[in-house]
Amino acid sequence: MRKLWVKAWTTLDGVFDADTMDHWWQNTNSPERMQHITEEYAQGDAYLLGRVTYEMLWPGWSQQTTGDGPGPILNRMHKYVVSTTLSAAPWKESTIISGNVVEEIAKLKRQPGKDIIIDGSATLVHSLLGTDLIDEYRFLVEPFVMGRGRRFFPDGTPPTKLRLVESKALGSGTLALVYRPDKQ
Repeated sequence: MRKLWVKAWTTLDGVFDADTMDHWWQNTNSPERMQHITEEYAQGDAYLLGRVTYEMLWPGWSQQTTGDGPGPILNRMHKYVVSTTLSAAPWKESTIISGNVVEEIAKLKRQPGKDIIIDGSATLVHSLLGTDLIDEYRFLVEPFVMGRGRRFFPDGTPPTKLRLVESKALGSGTLALVYRPDKQ
């Protein structure tokens, strides 16, 4: 069975939203971080996104078809966008999931292939909490305290015990952390 993991970039205080990202994301860029991001994407062949994240990412990433960064990898992956409002998904290799999301993702996990990656898409992730579909959470934690903004795990998130399975310091003070649900 394929592994499904969540990939999110956050500040130290858990803020991940695009509205505040310009304050912290570019200031912590490093070649080591970009290499890490590219290597993570290379582990998957399916890219699962909510509508908002899909609409934010596809215009830029769909144009980056050459080079050694994440663009070519993302363009080769099959994209699954979860939405009840989209009628078309223009990014190459995209399919809209509008029905029973949990059932459709469970079917994807049973198919042969590499990992399935959910990028950001907190609303989608929140809808999957408690379903046992998420196998890992991979965070890039940036050394910045935003003090405001949308947090990846907001108030009301069901308590979930996670186990740290990997940690790595990247350039500019970024931490790459991998957690798995602790199913004890």
